[in-house]
Amino acid sequence: MKHRNITGSVLIGLMILVLMVSGCATTDPYHSMAWTDGNCLDADSSDCKQSYYQEHSKYDLAFAEFTERGNAFNDDWIKQVLAKIGERQRTQGVVTIVFIHGWKHNADENDENLKDFKKTLELLAESAQLINRRLVGVYIGWRGSSIELPLLKELTFWDRKAVAQEVGKGGVTRLLLELDKIDRENKRNVLAIVGHSFGGAITVSATSEVLTEIIVNDRQEHGGRIGDAVIVLNPAIEANQSLSMVEAAVDNQNTSLRNPLFYSISSDADSATHYLFPIGQTIGLLFTWRQKDLQRSYYYDRLTDEKLVLREEHLDAATTGNFAPYLTHRLTMNRSGDTPYPSLLPCDEVPDDCVPKGLTTLDGHPTIGPLPADYPLQFIKTDKTVMAGHNDIFNPRILTFIYTLIDDVVRYAVIDDPDYKYDGIASGNILSRPEDLKQRFGRFYDKILNKMQYTPAD
Repeated sequence: MKHRNITGSVLIGLMILVLMVSGCATTDPYHSMAWTDGNCLDADSSDCKQSYYQEHSKYDLAFAEFTERGNAFNDDWIKQVLAKIGERQRTQGVVTIVFIHGWKHNADENDENLKDFKKTLELLAESAQLINRRLVGVYIGWRGSSIELPLLKELTFWDRKAVAQEVGKGGVTRLLLELDKIDRENKRNVLAIVGHSFGGAITVSATSEVLTEIIVNDRQEHGGRIGDAVIVLNPAIEANQSLSMVEAAVDNQNTSLRNPLFYSISSDADSATHYLFPIGQTIGLLFTWRQKDLQRSYYYDRLTDEKLVLREEHLDAATTGNFAPYLTHRLTMNRSGDTPYPSLLPCDEVPDDCVPKGLTTLDGHPTIGPLPADYPLQFIKTDKTVMAGHNDIFNPRILTFIYTLIDDVVRYAVIDDPDYKYDGIASGNILSRPEDLKQRFGRFYDKILNKMQYTPAD
């Protein structure tokens, strides 16, 4: 009887192993075919879908795919991608949008994130003020989906998070710096970097040290920044990973900054980062790190001014976008008839809307400061009126808000261009101009909604 039980256990174990192996996503790149002129005139052709540089009629789409150790699969592919974008820059200028996908996604042509990114590029190509510049999308692919079986893939949180941070510390940093070098060859160029979920973790890992150096040395005056906008949406990375960058921004005055260096936008409706992330972090760190309490002169309660102790357990359990002390603004969508419009308020004006939420022992109104007038990091907390869940990042409301941020950079980048008839460039970035933000959002929202044929939820 005992022998039968052992045999049965072995068979069950083998069956589970077979299921896991058969349900594993590929470890190989999805795009390995060289670019040819006009290769995506037929967007459904195999030549188009397998190419790592796709030339569509209204935009270009490049792929940069990385191994789990953060290395590019083929350095020649990356060089060719950069060379092609550089060529576009020299001939007509470029607006480059980088997108880094998150957990349970990859660079498969059937992946929903990739399909939504293509739709977004199509939308921007028809709606954006490109001013004779070529729109180029760069899709950074990594193995965010390692197991395709519905239930087992939910257990990949810990190893995918570790892979994401490894990828961010690898070749992605260099790729972004190379793209930034192309961007800076002409001030008419624009480079926006957007990361979601664990893709937000990659973005933070890849850029935080660079941004910290820029902030400390006040290099904005000499064009020092990485891209024109670094944006993370519902980022799934602990607040501790951003602490050094935040402390540098608190301690250093940057007199030459017009637009912020970094935007984080997270939603109260994101249950994954408010509940699953803290549980995963608590379990994952239980037997690894010894957390301590930190003394910080800038950390206090927003309402009482009482000095607080900064606890590493709070920094580790909350994501960088949900960590209440980092928050700078509260974003909601109100309605004027059928059209929504953004209400963006500093947390000092709505302190009760910037408190800790989700699974946390942090309470009260913790904050950091005083912040310099030109604070380069914007941590925006929103709700279901903007993003209804963790993956709700391609709806017209958040797309329009991001588009408005990027458009402000685009308009400022061509202020001296005689071919561009702009309607006035106000001082300060768009977040400091609420009426301008509202008007431009409304103008762009109707265009985006019509192009998407999207019916917003009530």
